[in-house]
Amino acid sequence: MQGGFNGQYYHSVDDKGRVSIPVRFRELLERDGDQVLFISQHRLLKQKCLALYPPREWERVLGRIREKNSLNPDVQAYQTHLLGNTHEVEVDKQGRILIPPHLREYGGIQREVTFQGVLDHFVLWDKATHAKFERAAEQTVTNPRFLERLEL
Repeated sequence: MQGGFNGQYYHSVDDKGRVSIPVRFRELLERDGDQVLFISQHRLLKQKCLALYPPREWERVLGRIREKNSLNPDVQAYQTHLLGNTHEVEVDKQGRILIPPHLREYGGIQREVTFQGVLDHFVLWDKATHAKFERAAEQTVTNPRFLERLEL
């Protein structure tokens, strides 16, 4: 995906659990002919959110999982958890997706949400949870030791 997903965008979830995908993200999806996304539970710095993958990127995630030893109980638990909590959602003609109720509950998704681009996918946050994540992330990424470990 050339350019990739980046930036933060603020939207509202309607009463039916639908949310509009940011125009910039929709443009990337449309350019690649993607009309569906794969949405799953996710955590970053201990904060719950939802990860959304275009089909090509979701296949890459699945490919990495397939490379693991499927007889390993940890791999089995991860596969079951991830795949059992991932749903394919269609992007409608208005550029919206319907967030499954149990995923809205998991992510604490209320009315106000934040979309955040992460190169090959994007993350959907409840706005208040995203603010907590940003505070924790800033403390983490501004630590000189952290930057040294990343070799930046």
